[in-house]
Amino acid sequence: MALESIDAGVWSLVPAILAITLAWTTRDALIGLFVGVASAGPVYGAIKPGADAVGVPPDLVGTPLGNALGALFGLKLIPTLVATAPLFSSAWYVENVLLAIFAIGGMIGLMIRAGAIQGVLEALADWADSPADAEKAAFLAGIAVHIDDYFNCLVVGSMMRPLTDKYNVSRAKLAYYVDSAGSPAARLAFYSTWGAALIGFIGAGLESAATQDVLPQAMDGFVQAGSDGPTAVTAEIWPLFFNSLFFGFYSWVALVIAALVAWQVFPNIAGMGREESRARAGNGVVGDDHDPMISEEMDRYEMAESATPDWRNFAVPVGTMILVGLGAMFWRGSPVVHVPGKPENLLFALGGYQLMVPPAGEWAFNIGGVRLGLAATAALVVAAVLFRLRGDIPSNDDATDAMVHGFKGIFLAALILMLASSIQNSVTVLGISDFVTDWFQGVPAAVIPLLVFLATAGISFSDGSSWSTYGIMFPIAIPVAFTTGANLPLVLGAVFSGGIFGDHASPISDTTVLASSTAGSDHLVHVRTQIPYAVITATIAGTLFLLLGVVLPQGFEIFPY
Repeated sequence: MALESIDAGVWSLVPAILAITLAWTTRDALIGLFVGVASAGPVYGAIKPGADAVGVPPDLVGTPLGNALGALFGLKLIPTLVATAPLFSSAWYVENVLLAIFAIGGMIGLMIRAGAIQGVLEALADWADSPADAEKAAFLAGIAVHIDDYFNCLVVGSMMRPLTDKYNVSRAKLAYYVDSAGSPAARLAFYSTWGAALIGFIGAGLESAATQDVLPQAMDGFVQAGSDGPTAVTAEIWPLFFNSLFFGFYSWVALVIAALVAWQVFPNIAGMGREESRARAGNGVVGDDHDPMISEEMDRYEMAESATPDWRNFAVPVGTMILVGLGAMFWRGSPVVHVPGKPENLLFALGGYQLMVPPAGEWAFNIGGVRLGLAATAALVVAAVLFRLRGDIPSNDDATDAMVHGFKGIFLAALILMLASSIQNSVTVLGISDFVTDWFQGVPAAVIPLLVFLATAGISFSDGSSWSTYGIMFPIAIPVAFTTGANLPLVLGAVFSGGIFGDHASPISDTTVLASSTAGSDHLVHVRTQIPYAVITATIAGTLFLLLGVVLPQGFEIFPY
């Protein structure tokens, strides 16, 4: 059973502060996240020692000894905080997040073994006959392998390294493309592992708003009452998620700048210019004093001898996943939101998905949730059958080994998401949203999106994990949007963007480390050469959040919700 929420005041910040501080000092996000979750138990027990879950004798409650025992007994609450985190407490999360993550991992393991990934990259490399073409191929490869940011980093850097080395493109530049093309693209793909995860984080923010009694009455359908408190109706949240994608300015700007760099429009600045000048002069794609990182894990990703590289082996499973995801969304769509108009305004209706145009010319639609678990599992089955029938994977045992290798490759993502969901649950139980929301009282609504973006960017840079940052920030930012009157989709986009900045720029970010590793770049050189681009991107994104915060009214939305 979930713990009863309490008002821990300033102590509600302890898990988040410990997670951020330890992640930074140890250079390991996992350590910070685990200690952050573990600290919530003693804090809860010390503040509410008389709770049944804590178990301090009634005679001692209210005494210093009782509080001390509560802190000690609170350690036994750690498993409860993990077990009741959204990722584990809901069948929807298990199906659409955990199952989807591992199904996508298994599918990409099969793709690598069957030569599908190699086929995509060879297709891109066929027309490369200059350093500029090699850079374009590296950028496009990052876009193509965008199903998951971890696998983008694991695959693209290693596969493109021989091509960029051939044309004297620096390893730092390759690492930049791995980090700046595939990762933002993965965040914007609703059918990737990110889609379902972000739905969960947004849902936690709505639950927090309902708990604080600041959820607008018009949005009551997004949460439902339960014995353990408000619970988000995940199938209803997708329109909010799609709205946030339009305002995910950091991802959009990062992709545009990376494309301009690849097409030689945007210059090589600061350290990147020095790296490229040395490489083009034939003095090495890495400096003499560099310590390049080569991923041993990536070396174990080998194409089967019987496989024929073919980009269609990539396109068919990915197309299956997209079609099944969209089909499930439309077929299982919820009834259309009431739109003023006459029956003749109905344009089409298919499986509950309806589009209507009212006389005033406004349009609206409502869709059900993408069933990412179903879509990813279908794609995994199609990939396994296709590759075996074609003979690209020689045996069932070989196919099983490839899937298991893919599962191992995605395990880090699952572990970080588990701890991120747990710390989200921990700070929510301690009442962090109530405490932080009070800070924004009286702040003009126009600057809320910018402030949320800056706060989220700072946290994500410190802990190196956008997922853990989302777990902290969404339950804070959404109630703040409601209480201050800020535009909700814009605030969602601000959290979305701020988390990616840290993933992009932090030296302890897992994807930044993986990008350095598979590209064979010195890690600190990659960080130093990428940060100027990340800061420029963040500056543009922050300016957009400020301008639109002033211009957009509170009720503005792209997709009606």
